Amino acid sequence: LKPLRIPQRRLRVPASARMGTISSSECAEAESMQRGKTGPFVTIYATAHRVEVVATPFGPGVPGVRAHHTSVIVDDTEFSFDMNGITYGPPLFSHRCYRTEPSVMYVGLSAISADAMLQALGSFFAAGSYDLLRKNCNSFSDCALYCLLDTRLDPRFRSVEQIGHAADNSVGLIQAITDGNYRPNPLADGFEVEKVVKYLDMVKVQLGF
Repeated sequence: LKPLRIPQRRLRVPASARMGTISSSECAEAESMQRGKTGPFVTIYATAHRVEVVATPFGPGVPGVRAHHTSVIVDDTEFSFDMNGITYGPPLFSHRCYRTEPSVMYVGLSAISADAMLQALGSFFAAGSYDLLRKNCNSFSDCALYCLLDTRLDPRFRSVEQIGHAADNSVGLIQAITDGNYRPNPLADGFEVEKVVKYLDMVKVQLGF
C-alpha cells in the first residue's frame, strides 16, 4: 500500500465531500469528466475513492437469521478482517471459500483513502483479536464504511451478531450454527463498534472531514 496521503483541505469541495462522501449526482458528474469533459469537480475526482461492500451468506441459518461474510472494496483493493487482522487483496479474494455467489453493492465515493482508513482502524483490529460473535468481519466492515462514508453496514448482514450473544447465553443459537465450535476470544473483550465510531468522529474532525 502507498503511504498515507490526506487530501488537501484547501480544495474547493461540496459540503458532503468534506464529510468523506460524495453524492450520487456529484459522482455522475465526476465520472463524466473522466471521459474527457470538464466541470467544477475535476480536482475532487482526483482524490475520490470508489467504495463498495461485498456480502456472502453462509451456514445453515435459522428462520429470520442468516450469517454473512462481508468486506469492503476501496478502488481496486478488498479489505476484510479475520484472525490474521485486517487483510487485503484483489476484489472478492476473501469470498472465494464460500459456495454462494457474493453480492457487490456500490456505496459511494470517499475523499478518505484506504491508507488513512487503515491507519485509523489498524489498532482496533489487530491480528489474533478476531471473535466470531463479538468482533468479526462485519464489525470491521461497519467501522470501515463509517470511516470512509459516514454510513453503516446494513443491519441484515449483522443479524447473527445482534441477537447471537444474548441467544448464546440462553439457548445456544450460535453454538448450534457453529456445530458447537464457538469459543469467546479474550482478546476481543471490551471491543464495541460504537466506541470505534465515536473515535472516528473525533479523528475526522481533527483532519477536517
